[in-house]
Amino acid sequence: MGQRPQLHEQYDDEHKANPNPVNRTDVEVYQDILKGAELAEELGFDSVWIAEHAFSEHSIISSPHSLLAAIAARTNRVKIGVACTIVPWHAPLRLAQDLATIDIISGGRVVVGVGRGYQKREFDIYGIDIAESRDRFLEGMDIALKAWTEERFAYNGKFFNFPEVMVIPKPVQRPHPPILMAVTHSPESVEIAVSNRWGLFTVGSSFFPASPDSDQNLISLYHRRMVEEGVAPDDIEIAAVRNVYVSPTDKEAIDLLMPRLEWAGDMGEFLRRPVADMAAAGLRGYENYVRDPFIEPDLVAERGKEGIAAIGSPEKVTGAIKDLEGNHVNNFISYLDVGGLDYEQVSSSMRLFADQVMPNFR
Repeated sequence: MGQRPQLHEQYDDEHKANPNPVNRTDVEVYQDILKGAELAEELGFDSVWIAEHAFSEHSIISSPHSLLAAIAARTNRVKIGVACTIVPWHAPLRLAQDLATIDIISGGRVVVGVGRGYQKREFDIYGIDIAESRDRFLEGMDIALKAWTEERFAYNGKFFNFPEVMVIPKPVQRPHPPILMAVTHSPESVEIAVSNRWGLFTVGSSFFPASPDSDQNLISLYHRRMVEEGVAPDDIEIAAVRNVYVSPTDKEAIDLLMPRLEWAGDMGEFLRRPVADMAAAGLRGYENYVRDPFIEPDLVAERGKEGIAAIGSPEKVTGAIKDLEGNHVNNFISYLDVGGLDYEQVSSSMRLFADQVMPNFR
């Protein structure tokens, strides 16, 4: 994600003591990300992922496709992706052209993670109604897919209209790069991924749905629905993200990460509460955010502070990943610099992960 010297907006109201002082410049954050990508390739990681967020300290990667191009230029083997591109913010034709260009310069290594977003302040600042996010997501993806797969096409939609156009370049990967859709709370999003045969990209709340009436595990729901639709189990792609830190002992990792996880939890409350409150008031498309498992105290307690983390000794981290593997997950994505860990801290964890965790899964 990438954190910087923090203003700690989430503490303005409560004047809470900052549990996580970080002191890096924006330039240093980006330098660390690029060095980390090169190290990932050297150590044998399969892929490198970055995020997209704007206007908060949750992440300073607000131009992910530019950064992805830089990572493509510095690596030769690893897959590269954005987890995820917030489709409603982008002009779809520009989105399609940018990702096709990166696929070309990377030699066909792009994986496209897509989502519709959940942070109300981002939509407000961009001047987009968050209630339109699902419709904008679907229309944007429809246009991008046509741009990648059709020689020429015109479009007449709710948000975008244009005459017949030839969109070039086309991506290296045909018919288009692999697509994984971000799903966190909504069974409706699972159905979108299933209907398009997209892979699933998910975070911890998929195991702790907001509504007790919903399927108790959105990953299991997705896997079952894909099988029902005739997709072979070996062709179902499910990626899960966890905060990861590997140390020689559990205590070393927990002592280092817990203040950062506390900071991240407070930031999550600050950013997620507005959409949860709006969902309670009837915000369309975010009904399952009424009781957000990331921020509701009883759901957080049920999950546990480390519920969406794999932190500790190599043995403990291996066990956490095996638990996911037993729940249909076949692509594990490590969020390695939670709360602003610097390059030396991240690289130490990466080396231990590569040496003592990865061999258990190959």
